[in-house]
This record gives sequence, structure tokens and C-alpha cells, in this order.
Amino acid sequence: MKQNMMALVIGMMGAGLTICAYSQTFISPTQCITLGLLVLVFALLLGEGLISI
Repeated sequence: MKQNMMALVIGMMGAGLTICAYSQTFISPTQCITLGLLVLVFALLLGEGLISI
């Protein structure tokens, strides 16, 4: 259960990064979307149990 909750939190962070890509100026929108998608993939792998923290 803890692993699923951690995956949900990480996934929400990745989704937030992806959604906020065009409203921030720290990095380019393309880099922000890529980073958000990588975080989402990490959360998916964590939720499926292929990676453990």
C-alpha cells in the first residue's frame, strides 16, 4: 500500500511538471515536458513493482 501511495504522489508531481511547462521560465517547455513524462514513467514503474525505493 505504501508503494502505491508513493507512486501516486510521484505521478502527481510529474503531472504537475508537465502541466506547468508553459507557465514557467526556469527551463524550456520541451525540457519540462520531458522531465514530467520521465517522472510519470518512474511512478508507473514504481506502482507496478518493477522498481522499489
